Amino acid sequence: MKKVTIEVSARHCHISKKDLVLLFGKNYRLKPLKPLSQKGQFSCRETVRVKTGSGQLKNIRILGPERENTQVELSRTDCRELNIFPPITECTDPHNKKSCSILEIIGPKGKIKRCAAIIAKRHLHCDVKTAKMLKLQNKQLISLRIDSDRPLTFHEVLVRVRRDFVFRIHLDTDEANAAGVKSGDTGRLLI
Repeated sequence: MKKVTIEVSARHCHISKKDLVLLFGKNYRLKPLKPLSQKGQFSCRETVRVKTGSGQLKNIRILGPERENTQVELSRTDCRELNIFPPITECTDPHNKKSCSILEIIGPKGKIKRCAAIIAKRHLHCDVKTAKMLKLQNKQLISLRIDSDRPLTFHEVLVRVRRDFVFRIHLDTDEANAAGVKSGDTGRLLI
């Protein structure tokens, strides 16, 4: 069983270049706040507010760089506050309305309505070398055992393999709280 570092992924937003302009203005560039573990990824100084007919969440951090599609990743608890029921999925498909929930996203210069809300599927970022060593395939489902004061095994952890990935497990805040872990703790892969 291979040990892996856990990273807790709080609610956040990935944003497209087109939507960045609509929310923050023409020629706007994201301002990095701090680097993330995955190469080239960073948290930004910018935040947005998201709203539904039933509720809103403020100060949702944008993660950079810009993406092809805007996506707001929430926990199940966040979704209850907004009274929405997005799917648990890897990413949004803006052409498939079943792949996300519609939100109003509000920035300092404008607002947009997008099919953008998802609950991110728990996943393992894995580089190609480690994937070969562990005999893991992209899109494979594995399990993660956490031996904390609240021991728990998570099943259906999605493996994502890419050359530039750093070997890490991403759990959302609800999952981390259920297992009694924080970023930097470790778990064991069950393959």
